[in-house]
Amino acid sequence: MPLSDSERALLTSAATTDDPTRRRQAVATLLSKRGSDETEARALLGFSFLSVTQPSFHLIPRGNAMASQDDFASAYDALAAATHNFAVVDSATLIDAILATPRALIPLRMIAGLTHNELAVTMKLVDASSTTSGDTLKKFERSASATVTARRRAMATTAVEAIRAVLARQVLTVPPDATANFHSKIDREDTREGWASVSYAAIHGVPYSSLLYHRYVGGAWRQVQDAYSEIKGDNVLEVPLEELLMSERIPYYRAPAGATGASQAARRYSLHPGPDFVIPDDEPAVIIESKVAEDGGTARDKSSRINDLAAAARRAGLVLCALIDGKGWGERPSALLDVVIATEGRTYTLSTLTQILGVSEIASMRGRGIRHGHPRHEATTGDDAEL
Repeated sequence: MPLSDSERALLTSAATTDDPTRRRQAVATLLSKRGSDETEARALLGFSFLSVTQPSFHLIPRGNAMASQDDFASAYDALAAATHNFAVVDSATLIDAILATPRALIPLRMIAGLTHNELAVTMKLVDASSTTSGDTLKKFERSASATVTARRRAMATTAVEAIRAVLARQVLTVPPDATANFHSKIDREDTREGWASVSYAAIHGVPYSSLLYHRYVGGAWRQVQDAYSEIKGDNVLEVPLEELLMSERIPYYRAPAGATGASQAARRYSLHPGPDFVIPDDEPAVIIESKVAEDGGTARDKSSRINDLAAAARRAGLVLCALIDGKGWGERPSALLDVVIATEGRTYTLSTLTQILGVSEIASMRGRGIRHGHPRHEATTGDDAEL
């Protein structure tokens, strides 16, 4: 049957209604259509949900996720002072500098242009026995402790040797047959001639054009975007949702960050994959998955995960909600529609977040939880015990 005016109105308002029944009706309407009517219904429903998404690519993580500009400057000053503006860069000097000021490893990494995980891999290149992970390096940098243990010194030593090897072009070199298409991370104004360039830049500075070029190729902010993309996703959607649940005193469980947290949630509730939120925490009725996507490929992958979770929810007799945002859903509208269908319309964005309270299984939990919510515990491995 052709779409009626009332069906069109239902489809176009689905993403902004606080009535979950109308959301389900919109999805049912789409699924009942065929041919050109289905095409029109998909377009209307897709536009409805895309209209309430917003990009977050302009947001740079801050707070505990990364050092503030003042903290970075302080760490840099400590490193520059210890090395006399990088004129003295022998291993012992650099090792002592980062052991005395762990945050000094941050500017040292930036000189080589390495993320935590990249430095961990490079450390293994210079010492095959190294087992230091990116997470361990991250925890070291955030540590305020200047206590020198044998383990911390060994890690600092390998990290310094790895960075020195990069600056000396002993590792991470560009293969000769690839030079026509690639250049090294240290082929830039402040590191082109190794430590000599670093010292010159520390004393005399670099041209503003060099800074802009570094931004142009992604060096200035890409490190943070890549290294903390998971934390960004958490904070953009999960923190506002958690604050909403806490304010409404709705009991919930929030999985710790990353794959470890997902595995923990999966084991705790016998759900695979593990969801981001479970409501209530003791006798689950609702699961919520949150996903930020700033490109089409990410939207496709995250849509697939939500669909897998929908199947798990059906098997367990649970209600699935999705909290999504980001420009990537606009680049892959079919992926967004897959999410809307999988959740029977219970798909929300940051701008429509409060409407999730209209889901009856969530609304019935209001006032039953403690006001301060449930603290989220990050997984800690034995590898990080001393850091």
